Amino acid sequence: MRPLPPYAGLFDRTQATAGGLDVSAATALLHRIAYVKQRAAITAAMFLPSVPEWEAKCALALHGWLDAEHAALLYARIAEMREPPPGPDDIPDPLLESALDELLAAPTTPARLAGLYGIVRPALDRAVGTYLAMANGLCDQPSVRLLRLIAQEETDVVRGWSVEVATAIADQPDALDWADHLRRWLASAGGVAGLDPCANVPPARFQRPYSPDILPARDTRFRGLYDTSTPADVVYLDDTRPADERNAALMFKRLREMDVPEVIAGIVSERWAADRNAGGRGSPWSYYAGMLRQMWDEARHAMLGQALMEARGIDWTALPVNVTFSLKLARYCSPVERHILLYAIEQSLMPRGRGKPYEHRVAVESGDRLSMLFHDYDWADEVLHVEIARRCLRPELPGGLAEARRRADVLWERIAAALERDPMPIDEDAGALRDWWPRFARLVLDRDVAPVPRTDLKDWRPLD
Repeated sequence: MRPLPPYAGLFDRTQATAGGLDVSAATALLHRIAYVKQRAAITAAMFLPSVPEWEAKCALALHGWLDAEHAALLYARIAEMREPPPGPDDIPDPLLESALDELLAAPTTPARLAGLYGIVRPALDRAVGTYLAMANGLCDQPSVRLLRLIAQEETDVVRGWSVEVATAIADQPDALDWADHLRRWLASAGGVAGLDPCANVPPARFQRPYSPDILPARDTRFRGLYDTSTPADVVYLDDTRPADERNAALMFKRLREMDVPEVIAGIVSERWAADRNAGGRGSPWSYYAGMLRQMWDEARHAMLGQALMEARGIDWTALPVNVTFSLKLARYCSPVERHILLYAIEQSLMPRGRGKPYEHRVAVESGDRLSMLFHDYDWADEVLHVEIARRCLRPELPGGLAEARRRADVLWERIAAALERDPMPIDEDAGALRDWWPRFARLVLDRDVAPVPRTDLKDWRPLD
């Protein structure tokens, strides 16, 4: 038999015997990368509700979750390396913290995208490359493996979405000015890795005392943002209607689900701001990682609705993809109260008679194979979300699910009373949208459907 490859096939003798980072230097650099990753994840949540562009919301949800996962893996790796494991509120460099605070102050969507995707993400990519170039792949193989996995996903973002974003905002002066401002701030910290030549003095602060903007927004393609009718919610539960009509209602319900990641992003944003302002140890990163996973899942569910529409050639932006759910929770509920309401809603979707199993059954009965596939995974995701909520809310709900249901009932009553005093804004084109459901159903089904009794949102609550 010929000689077998040495060093488990990872590298040759030259690579194995090369120098590398010692543990102290390695953990310091890993901490900086982990810190920027977790701040990028929080920034995605901070931006998501008030960014009006649908596509930006989708990307922020995905990249926020990826960054949260990467930060968790890096923090766990540091804990294996003899050093005290840092938490999300352990700051490796005050200048790096200030640079990332400046990112939050970006005044427009182009400026936000330019800062996050044009400056911070490429700098992260370079820092990961720096670590991989300096590390010894034998003694530090667990870190190298982890960073290679992160580098692949980071490359997908930087060379994919980020390139398209750069083209989209290339003619926006505010984006170019902001990118230059943030670049100089990051340079004052020596870059993400802290190894670049440092600028002598950081630029003037733009950052104001930051308060998360959790009010939801849509771009100018959308109408009916404050539409209070809920025909889809009536139709999909009406067993007297054909399955394909109920499936059409589910298509719209999935599309409208963008309001849920907006709610979750607001919870994350305000929780993080409160943790930071309180000083000392805040929420564990596992809390944020779980919430950001759900934020991505719910945005993905909205994209399932988008894909179902586009498979039929339907202009989904012409539908009233309203903000009423996320807006009323942002207006009238604290972060914990919003999360309790979500938990109660998710738990109500578990029973087979009228929950997620029923929705999947409607898709199957309709014969729509794409909807059948999508609702199979939607159901699986919601089971996970119940567990995430149970875990994250355990300190707030010593009485468990029964207490959550009691508190949710009180909250719905309080919201209804608040809406009587302070109703939703009126859409300028409310009259033109009043009969949107029959027109939409006709597009999907190629036939007319029976009228739907009008149900206003103030009189409606999710399944219980």
